[in-house]
Amino acid sequence: MLKKQYFIYLLFAGMLFVLNGCQSSNTIYYWGDYQEVLYNYNQSDKNNYTQQIQDLEKTIEKAKSTNKSVPPGLHAHLGLLYATAGDKNKAFEQFEKEKTLFPESKHFIDFIERKYQGK
Repeated sequence: MLKKQYFIYLLFAGMLFVLNGCQSSNTIYYWGDYQEVLYNYNQSDKNNYTQQIQDLEKTIEKAKSTNKSVPPGLHAHLGLLYATAGDKNKAFEQFEKEKTLFPESKHFIDFIERKYQGK
């Protein structure tokens, strides 16, 4: 009888241990709708830059309000949208933010900046 009771306690403790491992982890970045915006950019009318810019700006604001960083590439994508829409000043601001937040992207962002400086 005592062995059965210990077995039940061990089984219960094991289940708690396993279920605790299923807990979702906190992410470093606030992704918001960024993945959806990327998908829509690749699938839909690419002339609708205004809506995509607004969506990414909203994601940045929500990230700030949750004290999380935006994911790598978000500022670069936003910069590309601004550059394509014709607002080079805002585009280069976003490119600089990307390089500041993610220094490993510097060479790639420099390449993109050179492309848009000539236009």
